Amino acid sequence: MKSSLELMRKEVADLTVKAPIDGQLTSLDAEVGQTKNRGEHLAQIDGFSGLKVQALVDEHYIARVIPGLTAYYPTDDKNYKLIVKKVFTQVLNGQFKVDMLFVGEIPPGLRKGQTLQVRLAFSDEAPALLLPKGGFYQQTGGNWIFKVSDDGKTAYKVDIQLN
Repeated sequence: MKSSLELMRKEVADLTVKAPIDGQLTSLDAEVGQTKNRGEHLAQIDGFSGLKVQALVDEHYIARVIPGLTAYYPTDDKNYKLIVKKVFTQVLNGQFKVDMLFVGEIPPGLRKGQTLQVRLAFSDEAPALLLPKGGFYQQTGGNWIFKVSDDGKTAYKVDIQLN
C-alpha cells in the first residue's frame, strides 16, 4: 500500500509544471484531458527582464539611426531611456526596423504587443529659437539675422544655422 501511495505521489508531482524563467504567462496551449509529451509546446511565458522594443522608422532616417543611439519613451510622469541595439536596413513600405532596449528602469505595466510612442534623439538637446521663414530668409539666405541687444537700443548682425 505504501508503494502504491508513493507511486501516486510521483504521478501527481509529474503533473506540476515549472517554468524555467520568472515571467508572466501570456498564452496557454492546453485543454482539459489533453496529453502533452515532454518537450512539446505547452505555454508562453514573457520574461520580466530585457524587455525589447521594436520600432518602425521612416526610411528618410536610415543613415542617421545607428546602434547606440538614444531614444526616450515619455509617460505622464517620467521619461524612460532606451538604446538602439540593432538596425535592420531592409526597407519595406518606406520603413525599416530597429530593436531597442530599456536602460535602467522599465516602465511598469508594459505588455507584449503594446504600441509605444518613442522619440529618437539624433543629437544632444540644445536650446534653440524657432523663427518663421519670412522676408529675412529671402534677403539673407538664412545665414544671419539682426538681434536686438538686451537694452533694446541697438541691433547687431548674428550668424545663424538653420536645421
